[in-house]
Amino acid sequence: MFAGKRRSARVRLSVRAAGLSALTGAFIALVSLAGCGDAALAARAEGADAPPRIEALKTRQLEHERQIRLRVPAASGMSISRTREATLRDSGIGATLLFARDVDFRVTGGLGFVIRSMAATMRPTRAGEPIVFDDPTSVAIDVHRGEVTLDADRLTAVFGQYLFDYAGTPLRDVRVAPAGGELRVTGRMWRGAWVPFALAGRLTLGSPGTLVFHATHVSVAGVDADRIMQAAHVSMADLLTIDTPIARLKGDDIVMLAARLMPPPVLSMTIVGVNVETGGVTLVLDDGTLKSIEWPARMPERGMLLLGGDVKFMRSMPMNLDLALHPVDAHAPFVFDLYRYRDQLSAGYMTFQADGALDVFVPTAAPPVAVSPGSALARYNDTFLLAQQHALDTARERWRATSDGSGQAVASATGAATAPAHAAADTPARVRASWHEPSVAMSAPSERASQPAPTCAHLSNVDFFVTGGIGFHVRTLDVQMVPKRAGDPVDLDDPNQYEIRIVGGEVLEPWPAMAALFNDYLLDYSPRSLNALSLAAHDGVLDVTGGIKLWNHVPGAWLPLSMTGKIEVLDARHLAYVPSRVAVLGVPQADLLHLLRIPLAWLTPFDRKGARLSGDRLVFDQYTVFPPPVLAGRLASAEVTDQGLVLKFARDPDAIVAHPPANASGSYVWIEGGDVKMFDALAVNARTLIHDDSRETMRFDLYDYRRDVARGQVRMRLDGTLDVSLGGDR
Repeated sequence: MFAGKRRSARVRLSVRAAGLSALTGAFIALVSLAGCGDAALAARAEGADAPPRIEALKTRQLEHERQIRLRVPAASGMSISRTREATLRDSGIGATLLFARDVDFRVTGGLGFVIRSMAATMRPTRAGEPIVFDDPTSVAIDVHRGEVTLDADRLTAVFGQYLFDYAGTPLRDVRVAPAGGELRVTGRMWRGAWVPFALAGRLTLGSPGTLVFHATHVSVAGVDADRIMQAAHVSMADLLTIDTPIARLKGDDIVMLAARLMPPPVLSMTIVGVNVETGGVTLVLDDGTLKSIEWPARMPERGMLLLGGDVKFMRSMPMNLDLALHPVDAHAPFVFDLYRYRDQLSAGYMTFQADGALDVFVPTAAPPVAVSPGSALARYNDTFLLAQQHALDTARERWRATSDGSGQAVASATGAATAPAHAAADTPARVRASWHEPSVAMSAPSERASQPAPTCAHLSNVDFFVTGGIGFHVRTLDVQMVPKRAGDPVDLDDPNQYEIRIVGGEVLEPWPAMAALFNDYLLDYSPRSLNALSLAAHDGVLDVTGGIKLWNHVPGAWLPLSMTGKIEVLDARHLAYVPSRVAVLGVPQADLLHLLRIPLAWLTPFDRKGARLSGDRLVFDQYTVFPPPVLAGRLASAEVTDQGLVLKFARDPDAIVAHPPANASGSYVWIEGGDVKMFDALAVNARTLIHDDSRETMRFDLYDYRRDVARGQVRMRLDGTLDVSLGGDR
């Protein structure tokens, strides 16, 4: 038996020796064929210059998104056009289609009407600028077709809170109630003292663009005055003087400009019918351009739909808009207050679709707030408007303000802010250079651009994947995202458009993620020398196994390869894997190659963007080894652990960094400053918190962030901050 075992051992040793002899002979033959090797190395791999599949797929995805971005909406016989070149800050479309139905629409407070149905076009009043919800003078609305109703409360608000609520008004405490096909108006009028009055009359169409209230019955202090006024040939105009930019009294008729019955925005409408019923006054609107309203497929049962153009909400500006506005409560009356939309928006939430379509869900508006009367000089409620606009401007300054790096807000009272004062004096040139000088179009902050400052991000406890399985676990990281072209916003959809500059932190590159980097990206070409690599570590050394072909071709089948070595930091940008053991078919070859002075790179040519075999070392360029964007940082150390490769980046003490808000904790990404485009929405002077409360460690996939955001919810805070919750919240 023992003799048999000895014979078996001799056979195994003989086979192993024969294998070693064969490999040795093969390598000696290879040396003699050095000319062939050099030729093969010079020719390189035919497919080596082709982009990896990951980059090709991203290119196709970007083209698909570009086609969506360039669409020009049309619906229900309404169309708009592109009048300017589309850019990252401008869709080039100068109008927005508006559809609304079954919405109690308030311009502000009680001023407004119930929209039964409406199709309209919204146009910016300033060419080239977006529609700004915080500036109602920025938009004019052309109503093409629809029906709106003003009930007693809305009519009272128009007459009592807007038309006749100014200092020196001849009427006070005006109330209006529709009944029996007529309007009944009560209140007090000034006749040396405040005297109660009551009017009854008809509301009819006057000349184009006007409504006429004709008083057919007048009582003063409870006494009918009709016969006395007729006998004395006295009209209402003889008793009162009403002459404002909105309404004037002529004889017994109050003539009102329909387009100015509400505060801004300007509402251009052609009234073709007036129906006075107990429930209110219904105005039939038709400018003759539409035979009927055909509701688009995304139109809510109750709510509004906005298509096309650029519309700004606080800090965020969706471009070539596709936004549906829904009530949170599908059964309660839906009141939307334009001047106080921020309160409603911050109390609701938004959901994105992967193509950028946006659904906004808001609660009904709070009860209206009382306002003070205006001045006698204006003869209409200018103080009402001033108070509203002051509140809007104050809020806008808060979210337009930028941060100077210490958390202090910096902005001028007019919004014409400049770069932080400390930038020129105290910030090193290498940091200032990352800010980029603004282009001519960005010479000053505008609705489409903030101050030329870096977009900073802080990542904490995040599994950050560029795409697929390629990524790393961020323990803590501070970065700046810098567009490659000065003046552009950061476009999260296009990884080739910007760079990520690491200014300090620590990440863990798990070995499965490193293997995915090789197999799905670096080795995604053919013919190639290496294949199907897997990595594992123990005791501070890294084991690599996979397949090998000499010079990408020889032999035809993949030979088993195993290597063991350490990782070294070469400089602040490069690190290298230095194998101390190389085995092919299980036979060690490192000593033989060294003896024959044959570098591994000669037998196994490998030179890809971000990684290459140089001599016997596999050198990584941490700037470009990952799929775009470029990841630039100053390497301080690299440590091989059983879990993965720990990379530490030197901190730049002079760099501007993000300052996460107090509510950011656990696992999150915080983006702050500069202008950032996500989906087709531009966040100006961005403040965005991304988190996923459904898991302990958030996974953020850069190439597929649209998919992940579409699974969750987005909330907009009162300061314009976007709170993005990924997955699991719908």
